[in-house]
Amino acid sequence: MAARVSAMPLASEERFRPNQFRHAASITTPGAYRDGRWHTFEPKAPVERTLLGRVFRLRPGLTFTPYANPTACNAHCSFCSEELLRIDADRLTAKRTIVDYDRYFAALDRAWRELAGFTMGLSLSGLEATSEPEWLLRLIDLMSAHPELFAERVLYSNGSGLATDRRLVTALGRGRFDRVELSRAHFDEKRNHRIMRFDLAQPIRRRAVFEETVGALRESGLEVRLVCILNDEGVSTIDEVERFLDDAARLGVERVVFRELSALGEIYRENRETRWIARHRASVRALMERVLPTERGAAEVENVCRDGWALEGVTAGYYYYNEVYRRGAIEVVLEGSSYVAHRDAVESGVLQKLVFHSSMELCGDWVPNAQVIGCYG
Repeated sequence: MAARVSAMPLASEERFRPNQFRHAASITTPGAYRDGRWHTFEPKAPVERTLLGRVFRLRPGLTFTPYANPTACNAHCSFCSEELLRIDADRLTAKRTIVDYDRYFAALDRAWRELAGFTMGLSLSGLEATSEPEWLLRLIDLMSAHPELFAERVLYSNGSGLATDRRLVTALGRGRFDRVELSRAHFDEKRNHRIMRFDLAQPIRRRAVFEETVGALRESGLEVRLVCILNDEGVSTIDEVERFLDDAARLGVERVVFRELSALGEIYRENRETRWIARHRASVRALMERVLPTERGAAEVENVCRDGWALEGVTAGYYYYNEVYRRGAIEVVLEGSSYVAHRDAVESGVLQKLVFHSSMELCGDWVPNAQVIGCYG
């Protein structure tokens, strides 16, 4: 039986505060949250911080990303966001790999020293942070010199280096990483490879190696979240979602994220990736309606989920919106996001995140010539 849910505008008391998780018991209008999506987010007051002699306004709790590109990426995902060139960009960080490790880490150390005492998290992503083990090991060693800097530490990875060099698994524990988010488009290795397109020399492309890597991470005590990018060549329907969850459950995984391809609007130059995204996009909103149907304009609320599913809550950030469910032993996140909302937020005069690019420039944006704070090299 479908839930009958009002889609009235969100009252001010229903809007999100940073890091607030809106529990299912308090939700009376999930349809309204879906309509509002990331616009329901209300940030904390910005904090002024002097960096390289200039004053900047930073969002408390933002994430710092040392853009991981010690090598060219060892996969060539059809949906790769690092190949998207925004109209206001003149270059991609992805095209400039880190060459001089000594200079790079000395510059990163200077940036972290200036940020000491500011509340933020580490979000390690970019290309593939595990593709060159020595780079990642040096990064973790540097983190040990700044033990109080990051409230949360997360690695986003395709798992390739973790499969071939188990030193990295041990090092992640030593570096006090809170979790590893492993990307996998499908458990069937042929369908996964059609989307993620690993270099053929990468063992992680094989399902058995991927599953062994998940097991090694779990045995080490690290939390593993699987991230599946929704698309019509891989997982897009509720039946496919549930099959993916069944496979994840057999591996003992307790959290899975199904992420919609981010809304691009008109702010990116057309290329192979934008065309693929437009052609193969799958709607997370449609999945939400299959799990928890809503009926616009109804007076009553029943919040009746699909059999076997239970709503745990909803949360939002400055450019994403999540619904969190429980299915069996697994916490399931259905996530939508907007790169347009991200662009608008970073142009608001408040830095929403920090990205340390391979040029040793610290920016408030993924785009290396936007929101430039300065060069630490």
